[in-house]
Amino acid sequence: MDLFGDIDDISSDSDGDNQPPIQREPVTDGCGVPQNQQEEEPISETKTEVEIPNINSDLGNELYFVKLPKFLSIESKPFDPQYYEDESENKKMLDEEERTRLKLKIENTIRWRIRRDKDGNKIKESNARIVKWSDGSLSLHLGNEVFDVYKAPMQATHNHLFVRDDTGLQGQAVFKSKLTFR
Repeated sequence: MDLFGDIDDISSDSDGDNQPPIQREPVTDGCGVPQNQQEEEPISETKTEVEIPNINSDLGNELYFVKLPKFLSIESKPFDPQYYEDESENKKMLDEEERTRLKLKIENTIRWRIRRDKDGNKIKESNARIVKWSDGSLSLHLGNEVFDVYKAPMQATHNHLFVRDDTGLQGQAVFKSKLTFR
């Protein structure tokens, strides 16, 4: 049995008309010249000068691609206790499981802030630390929680870091390694 059928299965007689094909005249312009024989008009070139700022970011010496698991989150804005709203205060009527889930969400959020040292210099600090152990393994310490971190090479080079600018996107780096958390 041939899955694709046989060419003999297709019959032109089944179309219902056995007339010869219709001869068509070439499409012409208003002067009677066929369109495929017309001369193409030259397209004028327009040059525009655009100044693109060069953005150089200090990315450090190691750059990793990270896809956060559901049990971790990152607050992108700096932590300010004056504007912080504790989500657990807003949710009065939660059952035990929902309260536990909300508590883990609050505790498992990576936050950062800017503070001043004793000399008045601005210092960025976070509630998260990545620790490299003597055996080379990594762990993420977030509050009282500790998560294992696994480093692996990226299989493809299709993951790039771009910086958004007024004029568009500007490439900064290609990710070569990724981190996963457990």
